[in-house]
Amino acid sequence: MLPFSLGRDEDKLNYITQYLKAVGMFRDFNDSSQDPDFTEVVELDLSTVVSCCSGPKRPQDKVAVTDMKKDFESCLGAKQGFKGFQVAPKHQTVSASFEYNGKEYKLSHGSVVIAAITSCTNTSNPSVMLGAGLLAKRAVQQGLSMKPYIKTSLSPGSGVVTYYLKESGVMDYLSQLG
Repeated sequence: MLPFSLGRDEDKLNYITQYLKAVGMFRDFNDSSQDPDFTEVVELDLSTVVSCCSGPKRPQDKVAVTDMKKDFESCLGAKQGFKGFQVAPKHQTVSASFEYNGKEYKLSHGSVVIAAITSCTNTSNPSVMLGAGLLAKRAVQQGLSMKPYIKTSLSPGSGVVTYYLKESGVMDYLSQLG
């Protein structure tokens, strides 16, 4: 029997325990003789892990959040191509005004106009989606909101994703932000 319930009834826990023992997957973490033998052990210093953003052109290109502004500014003037937009220095600070729903707004290089969580790869991954939901929750709690002209899109990868976002209590926050 497991020393904790995980919110499941006793019959279900007994069934799961019996199954795991039968297939050799049950492990008593207090018994070091059951520790697995690995061919290689990889250690990770968690203090070296930093929050990153990817893109804007290639999703595999990551930039530390702390470096985003500097990286974006250097990309503006860089030769057009990989991480380069070739915007002349005199045009890098230009902004444009526009009216939306009777209000005036300004856009400049770097303004967010689309905010989307899409792609089956991302939207079927529970940790990514719940992370986005928790970020949205924190943003709403801090009083942040989307500008009304920003096109937002959330496309959960399946009905299951929608279910766990609702059940975890983060769907309302994602909806509030668009």
